[in-house]
Amino acid sequence: MNQAIAAPIRFGTKSETLERLQLRVSQSRILPLCFFTVRQWRDAPAHVLASIAGMEHDGHFVIVRSSAQNEDGLNSSMAGQFSSCLNVSFTDPQILSGAIEQVIASFGEHHHDDNQILIQPMLTSIQMSGVVMTHDLEHGAPYYVVNYDDESGLTDTITGGQGIQKTVLVYRDTARDQLRSPRLQAVIDACRELEELCGKVPLDIEFAVDHQQQVYVLQVRRITLCNTWHPVTERRVARQLEHIQRFLGKRLAPQAGLHGDTTLLGVMPDWNPAEIIGTTPRPLAASLYRRLVTDSTWREARALMGYHHPRHQALMVMLGHHPYIDVRCSFNSFLPAGLEGGLCDKLVNAWLQRLQAHPQWHDKVEFEIVQTCLDFTFDSDFAGRYGAGFSATERQDYRAALDRLTRRALSAEGAGALAPLLEQVRAHEHRQQERRLGAMPADLDSIDRLLLECREHGTLPFAMLARHAFIAEALLRSACRRGALSQDRLLAWKQSIQTVTTELTHEYAQVCSDARTLPAFVAKFGHLRPGTYDITSLRYDERHDLFAVANVELNPGDSPQAPFQLLPAERQALQALLDEQHWPLSAEQLLGYASQAIQAREYAKLVFTRDLSDALQLLVSWGAEVGLARDDLSFLDIHPLLDSLTAPLMDDTDRVLLESASQARRSYEQGISLKLGHLISAVDDVFVAPLHRSLPNFITRQNVEAAGLELRQDTPASAPLKGKIVCIENADPGYDWVFTRGIAGLVTQYGGANSHMAIRCAEFGIPAAIGCGEQLFQRILRSPRIALNCRDKTLNPVQP
Repeated sequence: MNQAIAAPIRFGTKSETLERLQLRVSQSRILPLCFFTVRQWRDAPAHVLASIAGMEHDGHFVIVRSSAQNEDGLNSSMAGQFSSCLNVSFTDPQILSGAIEQVIASFGEHHHDDNQILIQPMLTSIQMSGVVMTHDLEHGAPYYVVNYDDESGLTDTITGGQGIQKTVLVYRDTARDQLRSPRLQAVIDACRELEELCGKVPLDIEFAVDHQQQVYVLQVRRITLCNTWHPVTERRVARQLEHIQRFLGKRLAPQAGLHGDTTLLGVMPDWNPAEIIGTTPRPLAASLYRRLVTDSTWREARALMGYHHPRHQALMVMLGHHPYIDVRCSFNSFLPAGLEGGLCDKLVNAWLQRLQAHPQWHDKVEFEIVQTCLDFTFDSDFAGRYGAGFSATERQDYRAALDRLTRRALSAEGAGALAPLLEQVRAHEHRQQERRLGAMPADLDSIDRLLLECREHGTLPFAMLARHAFIAEALLRSACRRGALSQDRLLAWKQSIQTVTTELTHEYAQVCSDARTLPAFVAKFGHLRPGTYDITSLRYDERHDLFAVANVELNPGDSPQAPFQLLPAERQALQALLDEQHWPLSAEQLLGYASQAIQAREYAKLVFTRDLSDALQLLVSWGAEVGLARDDLSFLDIHPLLDSLTAPLMDDTDRVLLESASQARRSYEQGISLKLGHLISAVDDVFVAPLHRSLPNFITRQNVEAAGLELRQDTPASAPLKGKIVCIENADPGYDWVFTRGIAGLVTQYGGANSHMAIRCAEFGIPAAIGCGEQLFQRILRSPRIALNCRDKTLNPVQP
């Protein structure tokens, strides 16, 4: 091959780079182009228009784009700074001239006579368009990050921030045959060729694909952030993926003691680590969550309520600091106890297959995948989802087992009954009130005791009360589907329920207007912190800014609600559903059970988080004594730390633990450069990771448009929230103070239909989209305003 041809192309302006690539690409096409400078246009517009008229062209419309001198430079890209005009008439000189002037005007303060204007034919019949980054922008991780729109048929929706945006991550060394999508194969082939032609530098590539899988390259520029990336990130990711592959090969195989032929790993099913500890928690938070919930509490609680007990199984696994729920374990724990083994296998396999076919339901498995109780639409739902795969006898056996389990939940008897659980939580809160945190020694023994109490008297009863709340929600949703209640009436009932959060908002408002009430508030709620498991997050009683706020405003739903009264027709319809199941229960008793379950769930969460928060507070004090800051402690695993109670450290505590924290910090920084999907169902999924769009859980039936404001753990309480749609990545009780700010709505990136914030927003009548997913969440953060329509179930950024 001729050496001159083999040399990498030289980057220039957008136009010049495309022209230099045009004759050298074979895996893609670059459309005919004509470009000229502002000076050339000013000096000889007629000559320029004649050149455009002579351009090879198949249609009647062109796109007029900017190609400024500083737009695609080595140190900055200026991407999206200047105008583009689409569907400009190719045959009307006046319209074409107007579009050119519009692009020139958009240069504004960056005006330069050598800035260029690029003209190309307008693409039509597009099935997919988007942008590929040949590396992850944040860390330079070795992934093709493909952001695309395959629904609008337009070429500029990704760069313009409009339309339906989807994302798939493709590990750079992925073999072509592992890309099961022909159009994705074509896009990656085109990217790899462009990398070769451009000298293997990181690239930002704008593309479109027609219905014949032909890839069109619309723009190629260098990624300007590459100078900030760590040089060995690619090698680190490659090593990690090898280990994860081996782990998955074993984890996805059949397992002794578990029903189901394989499994899925997900960040949001069941106990939802993405919402509670985040998608990349630090080691302390992750290990506390394991100790208190996912090692054994989750299955022990369900077994006490009559579900199958998958003994010795852990619910959560960690893949390079990314927490995942083992969905097979989760689904095993949703089986009613006593079912025949073969039927259990069939059920778990059917549930796994349905989730794999509908990944958008990964945060709604209890409502869209698994029937965890006998609700009022069980028969039709089961027939529609799984009917063909089960015999009448199998269906009846499963139904009868769910009936026994549901009757047991609705009754007041047994270890998992609602009333004794609530009494157990009250008794534990009384013991909490008798202890004084300041009087407890700041040592590992005290921390260990608090965590043991938290698990035994906190998270274990909470897990059962949370399951009661799920059962209540399932029953009432199915009653709506049967027409016994309308959605509006169900929302009205939810708003009539007063929980501990109602108390929090009112008492917080009192503190802000009368400081004398602060001690009583702190005694009850001072332990709360945004990020329940995060030691770096400050508690309410450490944040004086929370109470230095004037003009606290309660949301309309905070005002006392009239008791909910069933209408005669509703009472009759609900009673008919209960009689149909032969349950000895009245309609009012059903609502009473559901109301108590929701209240108890929130109350139990408040109580168990006090033990956890106090343990973290003692750990902070202990750390200060031995020379470890909060940040150091956040990188320690709680298990080896507490093991030192029986296996003492053989060197100075600070020396050993600071070294452990330092190693863990390095491991963490390497782990977060690993890019994994929200659901993993096969070993090869670590190479191709679609970030599945989540379907938000919409709360209320309201429609609101307002400015958005992102809220983080360190956002000051003085932030102007009134009238804003507040956006929180993952929210827990530590954020409940926002409900005293007169917010217009709430959006969270993670969260389920029965999550804490979903219940709070229903209680207060605040429109919300809970669990909208990473892509949509990032889009609305970039938008000046947000349109949240809960009635039509839409959430959209509003462009100026």
